[in-house]
Amino acid sequence: MTNAPAITVFHDGDCPVCRAEIRFYSRIDTAQAIDWRDITRLSDDALPDGKSREELLGRFHVRDRDGTWHIGVGAFARIWRALPGFRHVAWVFSVPGIRQLAELGYRGFLAWQQRNRRARAAAQSKTENRSAPT
Repeated sequence: MTNAPAITVFHDGDCPVCRAEIRFYSRIDTAQAIDWRDITRLSDDALPDGKSREELLGRFHVRDRDGTWHIGVGAFARIWRALPGFRHVAWVFSVPGIRQLAELGYRGFLAWQQRNRRARAAAQSKTENRSAPT
């Protein structure tokens, strides 16, 4: 038997919505079944084999201990299966129609998140340019 977490969650630590959700889930994860990894803070060497930072930031990724990947809505379902109080309702993502609606909602969030990430990067670049010596 291993003490390794059941799943590893790769999340965008620069996204305010993502940070709030991860804080919420991590409080519930009393068994420490989940290894939370902020993609924006990982070194290139710490990225999982076969995955780029851009790919991980493009859609939500969860990896099982055995190496199986869950992406997008499937990643949320996998997190819920690992959390007490949520595992009994994770099945909702397998119901035809509901999964498709959840995927549409998630794609809408991704569009917002990508615009938000570009705006944050532009604002940071502007700040750095102002403080750079001339």
